[in-house]
Amino acid sequence: MKSNLEKFKPFFSTISMLFFLWIFLLSIKLLGGSFKNYFINDAGSLIENATGNPVVSLFIGILATAIVQSSSTTTSIIIAFVGSGTIPMTNAVPMIMGANIGTSVTNTIVSFGNVRNKIEFQRSFSAAIVHDFFNWLSVLIFLPIEIFTNKVGENGENLGGFIARSARSITEFIYGSGGVKFSSPLDSLVKPVAKWLQSSIGNLFDLSSKKGDYSTILLLIMVGFSMILLFVSLKYMSKIMKSLLLGKFEVYLHKFVFNNTATALIFGVLFTISVQSSSITTSVIIPLCGAGILTLRQIFPYTIGANIGTTITGILASLVSGKIDGIIIAIVHTLFNIFGAAIFIPLKSIPIKLADSYAKLAANSRMWAIMFVLVLFFILPILLIFTTG
Repeated sequence: MKSNLEKFKPFFSTISMLFFLWIFLLSIKLLGGSFKNYFINDAGSLIENATGNPVVSLFIGILATAIVQSSSTTTSIIIAFVGSGTIPMTNAVPMIMGANIGTSVTNTIVSFGNVRNKIEFQRSFSAAIVHDFFNWLSVLIFLPIEIFTNKVGENGENLGGFIARSARSITEFIYGSGGVKFSSPLDSLVKPVAKWLQSSIGNLFDLSSKKGDYSTILLLIMVGFSMILLFVSLKYMSKIMKSLLLGKFEVYLHKFVFNNTATALIFGVLFTISVQSSSITTSVIIPLCGAGILTLRQIFPYTIGANIGTTITGILASLVSGKIDGIIIAIVHTLFNIFGAAIFIPLKSIPIKLADSYAKLAANSRMWAIMFVLVLFFILPILLIFTTG
């Protein structure tokens, strides 16, 4: 006969799991919020001063999103600039594609939480970078198509390529619809605490925590603090999940969410719309993969769903603004991900094999993992942007 303590063990485990999940989400919010507040002006200037070179615009989108760790922020800036006529559509489309790549830096960093365990790190890292490979493969297909199908209208205006013109047709059909404002329920749970921590730590050391005037020292403190929270929460989440998910919940997870491509894709879309952050959606799944509860093949369509779901925020924001060019570029973001999904869900073995192969390499030498993040998200974009003037 079970003791009273054993009977309540699943309940206490669930409460502990929710607590460490909250700490995990808080760490992501602090990390992203610190970078966003520190680099927001630089990201805006970077986007505004983009050249007409589509490849440079692509890497501007990657770098701007990587430094603020939010594709929603980058796309919102791009939408605002396009709507005001500050940057042309031809610059904005590759920037949106770049933002799609840059947003996956967060879940790639999260995968380092399992860096001490070779097997778990390999699983986690492959689950994170499959997102990168999907995005890069989509860009390699659709950016050239967009460039080579670019058209100029009768009045000399640039109509853009295939995706931009498709988005324009959809926009002309829906233009005039009222915008909808939506607040993320998860954001309300962590944002007040994150803001309080930033301002309190800033006040404690007499450092500015204001957006655009964020102290460099405070940034370093907050990044260090965030990473400690991230590593601790991942460690205990992984332990608790292994005990919880080896029971009935794991069966439900496999049976109802990740049992086939369609349900995983739809769940990824809906979950991301509800929390308004693909970084959170994709990061939450990393510990499950690291623990061996879910496979790379199972989470791949979920990741694509997260990519599609995160574009809805941009569409809602653009509808609120009512600027037709802003709506077009928001729909470009959605179409880019839908078209990518249409190609790589049937061909999922390509990004999955690439991610799995590189993760094995990274598990044997962690330097490959570090170089992946530094080169693809920062060094390569910086070199290309600044060497082209």
